[in-house]
Amino acid sequence: KPTLPPGLYANPVLDRDFPDPDTVEVDGWYYAYATNGNGRNIQVARSQDLVKWEVLTDALPKLPAWAAQEFGYAWAPEVWQPGDDGPFVMYHVARFAINKAGGTQCIGAATSETPEGPFQPVGDKPLICQVDAGGSIDPATFVDDDGKTYLLWKNDGNSGGGQTFLYIQPVSADGLTLEGEPTRLLTADEAWEGVLVEAPTLWKRDGKYYLFYSANAYNTPRYAVGYAVAENVLGPYE
Repeated sequence: KPTLPPGLYANPVLDRDFPDPDTVEVDGWYYAYATNGNGRNIQVARSQDLVKWEVLTDALPKLPAWAAQEFGYAWAPEVWQPGDDGPFVMYHVARFAINKAGGTQCIGAATSETPEGPFQPVGDKPLICQVDAGGSIDPATFVDDDGKTYLLWKNDGNSGGGQTFLYIQPVSADGLTLEGEPTRLLTADEAWEGVLVEAPTLWKRDGKYYLFYSANAYNTPRYAVGYAVAENVLGPYE
């Protein structure tokens, strides 16, 4: 293995099964969270330079009561901290126990006083669960300039041959309660997108909102990333 000079590094920096990563910075430490693997429901690692990583224990050792309890159904974590001193909030996907046979996935919330966890499930039902639309996956947060926070996600319609949309909805200051009504942002209407759009990430720059997303079948070379732009957080996105 070659010796690299200072300031350079070689990928992979985290050499293990660590899919769907989300990161958050806290007091000079970067925490990365990932889908289940290596015996953990939600994996977490930390680093001070984004190159050398220390793998920690399970960030979500206890699955919510509404979820199927078998290992392997927790994934796609998203972590943020409402305010400067409140608990950290994790959104994650789990398989809804009452729809286990159909494989319906839903989004739950969990909290922890520290970024490494352990996060404890909140509530006795999913935060978002569009059973009639195939389920709900891929949560992502966005905080606007005025401090208002939104949760984005995808309905899992393609899991049953239906239509998929990217959604956005405001959440309460503590991140644990949805407010208002969900708004559809995008659906698969371009040839390159195939039959689905998923994995939304929203970014604001120079007064415009940029919505990045993945589309098409993840297990084929056609899987790709696109973006859409809007003047308003709720769209329309073009």
